[in-house]
Amino acid sequence: MSTLRSSATIAARSVLTLAVPALVVALVRIVLNGVFKGQWHANWLELFKALGILAGGWFAVCFVYIYLKLLASAPAVQILMQEPPTIDESAPALSGFVAMEYHALILNRTFLVFIAPEGLYGWKVQGPVTANKPMYFKEYAERLEGPVLMRDLDAIRKLSDLKGGFFIPRSDIVSVNLIHGTKWGMSAIPHSGRIKILLVSGATREFILLGSVSPESIQQHISR
Repeated sequence: MSTLRSSATIAARSVLTLAVPALVVALVRIVLNGVFKGQWHANWLELFKALGILAGGWFAVCFVYIYLKLLASAPAVQILMQEPPTIDESAPALSGFVAMEYHALILNRTFLVFIAPEGLYGWKVQGPVTANKPMYFKEYAERLEGPVLMRDLDAIRKLSDLKGGFFIPRSDIVSVNLIHGTKWGMSAIPHSGRIKILLVSGATREFILLGSVSPESIQQHISR
């Protein structure tokens, strides 16, 4: 029920941000027609009917989109909200990085990758994105600073088991290579080169390192 309520609330706010400017534009148009053309008459019924249809359609679209998005993120939220086991905060925290990976030729997905003693755990945190919001990954990078999550291997394993996640055992990694320079198609999204991992199977995984990070340091942590 909370997901439905949250979806409806966010959708309603989105409708207001659309409907209010539309109403203002309509009123300004009526005033301009009255001042310059002497036509003060307005069909208010048709105006509000059109606004109602527009608002209702936009609400439905936003509600469905937000509901599906919240529904998809619910399992991860539940894992992150679970009471963690007793954690030794004096023990070293895991390291990690935020990375984008291209797939299906033109699509992309974003992972929070945790470097653990037994291998790499990947939690898919975002589906396809564009350059309209170049710093979208910042909220995910901030999780790498969390002292609890970066020591909670059980939670990290559960997050990597969610849809789209992965686990790469160290025994499957043949080499970890750096690719310096910018990646074509990334536009204004900040990135610091790429990490290309060759697997025993012959397959490769190429991760674009988002933000300002040290590719050499990440390579060293993975190769230990």
